[in-house]
Amino acid sequence: MKNYEFYLDNIKLTNNFDKKYLDDFIEIANEKNRGFLLMSHNFNYPYTEEDLLNFIEKNREMHNEIFEIDFYIFYNGEISGAIGLSDIDYLNLRSHVGYWIGKKYRNNGIATKALSKIIEFSKKELNMHSLYTDVLTDNIPSINVLLKNNFELSGINKDSFYYNNKFYSSFFFSLIL
Repeated sequence: MKNYEFYLDNIKLTNNFDKKYLDDFIEIANEKNRGFLLMSHNFNYPYTEEDLLNFIEKNREMHNEIFEIDFYIFYNGEISGAIGLSDIDYLNLRSHVGYWIGKKYRNNGIATKALSKIIEFSKKELNMHSLYTDVLTDNIPSINVLLKNNFELSGINKDSFYYNNKFYSSFFFSLIL
């Protein structure tokens, strides 16, 4: 896969992970409710080196076509989170977008700026027409990131995420590029 690097103010996005950041990434990923906030049953806690290596090395291409791409977010030179596109659909020109920022880096506008670069990349590099994502209804910080990037509320998915013996609802957001 081609290597990409983007800069915006004091933020750098790269899809090329340098293993010297293994311990730092694991430290910020090790947040007990990360899987819950991402609405994912696949984000382990505790997050281990094996989890990260599996994430870094997983296949993201088929027949020379990217179906998923992840970027590592750096803030002031420190790894601070991740953002990526998945389920890239070239027939319908749409993709899912997801992101997270380590706890100690939140409230610095990092996710908002990183998402703006991914929107630009999706349109210019992948020729996508739209992006979409789900967000838990009470995840106000993530909702704000989407709204600041002109995503629109497209619907409510009631009881769409089952976690720790309880159902949670989510908002479905989309953006026409």
